[in-house]
Amino acid sequence: MSRRRRLLAWAIALFVRGWIATLRVRQVGVVEGPAVIAFWHGDQLALLRARPAGRLIAPMSASRDGRLQARIMQRFGIDDAAGSSSRGGLAAARALLKALRAGATALVAVDGPRGPAQIAKPGAGFLSRRAGVPLRPVGIAARRAHRLQRAWDRFALPMPFTRVVVVFGPPVPGDASLEDLGHAITAASGRARALLEGTP
Repeated sequence: MSRRRRLLAWAIALFVRGWIATLRVRQVGVVEGPAVIAFWHGDQLALLRARPAGRLIAPMSASRDGRLQARIMQRFGIDDAAGSSSRGGLAAARALLKALRAGATALVAVDGPRGPAQIAKPGAGFLSRRAGVPLRPVGIAARRAHRLQRAWDRFALPMPFTRVVVVFGPPVPGDASLEDLGHAITAASGRARALLEGTP
């Protein structure tokens, strides 16, 4: 990576760190030990604040933009498993499994890297089964957020100083159907919205 790209990654990470520091985040549920964290693509920004303890790893694209993203995420303590389902997927899966078996927790956007949005793919369940670790659905809701309408995942940018609720739902069996996994993430998101609105 060129010096210019490294400086760009540093600047973006600094900006994001300042942005998320303003968020009023409530985390519901605790993740202990290695696990696979499953969430919808586009909702992940708040996970830089409400995050499992210990070593974290995530699959990131082997593309040029993906390498920039990886450099940024490293500044938040998230390791890079280079590759996605569309490029370098096998290498990424091996890196994720190795990390999970060594005690890390994997962050996986289950409808990535290119959608369709909120349609779960099998990667997270595969990792959970092969590594023998829990599969935890995550739901995220923000009081005020701007969504990028032109992005396929409608990436959510919680507004500064807004309230955010992050719900780590109960474990889902690694051999659960993709539909059941999707329902579990949607249910966690619904609970996050309910808590945000002050209902149990």
